[in-house]
Formats: sequence, C-alpha cells, structure tokens
Amino acid sequence: MSRPRYEIVDRIDVGGMAEVFRGKAVSLDGYEKQVAIKRVLPQLAADAKFVNMFLDEARLSLALSHANIVSVFDVSRAGETYFIVMEYVDGANLKTLMELARASQRPFPTALAVQIGIEVCKALAYAHERKDSEGRMLRIVHRDVSPPNILISREGEVKITDFGLAKAASQMESTDPGFVKGKYGYLSPESADGQEVDGRSDIFSLGIILWELLAGRRLFQGDSDLETLQRVKEARIPGLAPLCADLHPELEAIVRRALSADRDRRYATAREFGTELNRFLFAAGLSVDSYEVAKYLAFALHPDTATMQVPAVMRVRPLPSMTTVALELETAEPAVRAAALMATGAQAAPGAQPLAAPPDPATQIAATPVANRQRRWVRPFLLLLLLAACMAAAYYYGLESASR
Repeated sequence: MSRPRYEIVDRIDVGGMAEVFRGKAVSLDGYEKQVAIKRVLPQLAADAKFVNMFLDEARLSLALSHANIVSVFDVSRAGETYFIVMEYVDGANLKTLMELARASQRPFPTALAVQIGIEVCKALAYAHERKDSEGRMLRIVHRDVSPPNILISREGEVKITDFGLAKAASQMESTDPGFVKGKYGYLSPESADGQEVDGRSDIFSLGIILWELLAGRRLFQGDSDLETLQRVKEARIPGLAPLCADLHPELEAIVRRALSADRDRRYATAREFGTELNRFLFAAGLSVDSYEVAKYLAFALHPDTATMQVPAVMRVRPLPSMTTVALELETAEPAVRAAALMATGAQAAPGAQPLAAPPDPATQIAATPVANRQRRWVRPFLLLLLLAACMAAAYYYGLESASR
C-alpha cells in the first residue's frame, strides 16, 4: 500500500469556512517537506457556493508568486473535501504580536510597524497589478487585509495569506450586491457599505493596522458587529498624538491619508503608499531589516528564554520638517551623513538589558548645520586672505615702479 502524499501533523487554526493543519508533503523517495494544509470544513463541503469560493482562492493563489505572499503548491480533493497545500510559515501572525505587546504594556516598535507596512504594500502592489497570460489586469483585491492574515516568520519575513475573500475579474463565484465580506473591524467604508471595491480598499485596511500598531489599541471595535460596521462607515479617526506622544507628525499624516473616508483622497496605489512609508524611514534616520524583525518576534514569543539581546523599542523623536532633514543629510559630510542615517532614537523595553546609548539623532542632526556653517566659512576666509595679500603685493610693486 502506497504512502499518502500528504500527512497531517496537527491543527493550527479553524475559521468559519476552513481549517488549517500543519502537515508533511512526502515524495516518492520518502523525503518530507513541512507544509500547511487548508481544508474546507466538512459541514460546508456539500455547499457548492462555499466550494466555489474555496476554489477561487486556490486559483488566485496559484497565479501569485511573490516573496511577501504565502505560496500555494497544490490543490486537491480527498473524498468529498477539497484542500489547498501551502507554504508553512514558521512564526506567528501579526494579531498574536499585537496582543503580546498590549499584554506586556510595551509599545510596538515604530520602525518595525512601518517596515511591516512596507512589506505588506509590496505584496498588495504585486497582487493589484497582476495580469493574466494575455496581459489583461486580473483586478485582484484581497478584501481581508487584517492582523491574522499577516504572517511573520522566525527569519523576519513578512507574508500575507488567505485570499479566500479576494475579488478578481476571473472569479467563478461573484459577490452578491450589498454582501459584506471580511473582518468587520478591518473593512473599508465602501466595503462595509456593500459597494464595489478596488485596491484602495486594501490600502484603508492596512491603514487601520498601522494606526492600531502605533496606538496600541483597536480603532473601530464596537460592542457588536453592527456597531463596528457603523464606526467603519463613519471613519472617524482619532489623533495619534495623545496615544503616541513621540510620534512624528509626518508618519501620522501618512496613516491618516490611507484612512481617508473618501477613497479618492487615499493613496491611489499600494506602491505609492509603500514608497511614502519608505521615504519616512529614510528621512527620520530609522533603519530596520529582517534580522531586527526576527529578533523582535523571538523576544515577543519567548521573553523569558530569548538568548539574544532584547531589541530596543524604537520611537521616532521629534524632528524638523522632513524637507529640512533631507537637505541637512545632503549637505552633511559623508561620515556625518552615514551616522545620521544609521542613528535611531531608542527607548529600552522594560526588563531589557542595558544597551550602549546610540547617538541622539535629533541632537546630531540639529548640530550638523552649525558644523557645516563653520566649515563653509573656512575656505572663503582663506581665499579673502590670499586675495588681500595679492592686492597688497601689487600695490607695493606699483609704488616701487613709480619711484623709479
């Protein structure tokens, strides 16, 4: 008797339409690969509408190949139940990290929140701009961009998953007019109202996530689903300053634009949104990479057993206008410029090991123009001295010639 191609190890999660298992893909030679297996719930397997939605997800996901999107390897059927075989992301979802940060009363690192936003924007830009083999836009909209669907691997990778509610031009199962899909607290106003949606709906959802990461609390959560939907439709966005006093207003402006109730006032594309977030990190002198993301994940999941140094909670200190900062970095000496770009305003997490205090970016950048002005005066002063000496010499020799 041949060995099954896929073996289930344990169940990871269960939702309203499907359940997800950690499993193994077994090759003919007995080699094994860890995978995630998503299966339609048995009680829904006979419902043609749910099955079509599930197959829509499989078809869309098979057409997507991007570093920030969970890969789908196979779609198959076992008895009366359909299942999808996907990449297994060893780590945690963003919802878990947000809950751990709230429970520990530690603010979520600002630079980390922005970096996660940039990585999600990359995935959304790819999906929104995806074309079929004949060059026609697929017009994919995820429609369920929410913390549970953003996965963080132990290597610091950021990936979005679950295109089960995605809307695309090629779908078999169309959405009924006025039918609301997605997690209520992360819907866009137009989606909550049952209107047609495009990529800007996903941008609004990501804006909600960034707001919550920075504020440390939910944005639209009501006492009931109906109240939550009503709050989403109204789209009243509280200011972040009272909740995050050291947050630079430039970042708040970026998040507020993504959260505009009028979709025409939002970023037109996820690519534009991601570019603005990237510019902010650069201008604010913040730097974060996958290694820092991995360190934060390890500490968040196992704060008592983490062997690495506890990552500092990075916050953006008040800076001059972003234009001023950019100009100062351009005119600074190379060594000063590099130091300003690498410096981050750091506030140690409670219980953290003492870290070497990094240079204060606000002080460093503020001091840069003074040093530049001092250096800029040296060369003109020397030139004036040389010019005066030449004029004096010419005058002296002129007098000597006249006396002869």
